[in-house]
Amino acid sequence: MTKEQNEIVGREIEFLKQLHQAAQMGRDTLEHVNNNIGPGELRNAVEKDIFDYSDVCAQVTKKLEARDCEPKPVGKMARTMASMMIDMKIKDDTAENEIAKMIIDGTTKGVTECAAKLGEYADVNDDIKNICYKLLWIQQKNIDEMKGFLYN
Repeated sequence: MTKEQNEIVGREIEFLKQLHQAAQMGRDTLEHVNNNIGPGELRNAVEKDIFDYSDVCAQVTKKLEARDCEPKPVGKMARTMASMMIDMKIKDDTAENEIAKMIIDGTTKGVTECAAKLGEYADVNDDIKNICYKLLWIQQKNIDEMKGFLYN
């Protein structure tokens, strides 16, 4: 493999690891939200989104394993901070529209970061970029679903 090819493979691995972290953070955060809300339509929507994020994690893990690499987990500090924020904001009497706003805010941040990564890694394989596009689609779908809970 040439030096240029090695650099591209290295960038693909780094991008995949970052995609995994983004999908893992989305999944883990929604799982924490899910643990703090009761049964109902909001919970059903959140559970579907958790499944979608898990699917992206699995796709990325498979691509990394094919390159003899492992995903890089989200840092403990980031996970702890996200969990603490959720615990502070979601109480037994928190309205669904407030929870939906919180999910929209977090997911919007994820969309922004994911879109920026597409620009940063424009030179990687289209197959890998397509996973990022799928993650963006999931995030946008998540936002659109949560908008429906703003009016409750």
